[in-house]
Amino acid sequence: MKKFPLSVLALIFLTNLLCLQSAKGIDSSSNLTVNIAGLKSQKGKICFSLFDSNKGFPGDKKKALEAKCVKIKDTSVPFNLGSVKAGSYAVAMFHDVNDDGTLNRNVLGIPTEGFGFSGNPRVITGPPKFNESAVIVAGRNTNIDIQFQYFLGH
Repeated sequence: MKKFPLSVLALIFLTNLLCLQSAKGIDSSSNLTVNIAGLKSQKGKICFSLFDSNKGFPGDKKKALEAKCVKIKDTSVPFNLGSVKAGSYAVAMFHDVNDDGTLNRNVLGIPTEGFGFSGNPRVITGPPKFNESAVIVAGRNTNIDIQFQYFLGH
């Protein structure tokens, strides 16, 4: 086994240290795109909320990192949420058919408009928890799929 002089080892150590320091300065954001499937029509808008914790998920858009509604152009076009830092996120979306900015429900509380969540959790008796919908966002581009569900109505 070949031994390296101490000066060479010190140089290797410093080079590695500098590389690690410069890596910290690299932008660790990812372009987050949602591929939507199952929209029943092009009427109205798609409203989404992006969360980085369980606080407010899925319905309190005031506690979301970002929340907005966008006019539907196609029932299967990717929906770009923009650049976010690497981490764990959950997305809640609904199809706002009547453009009122809320997920409409019947008298029993059952949604009458379509909805979907990242991770596509099974929804039976209520909305999913954050950890059931959380996805890891990493790398330059992250693509997730959301399948819309319609219980009643549109």
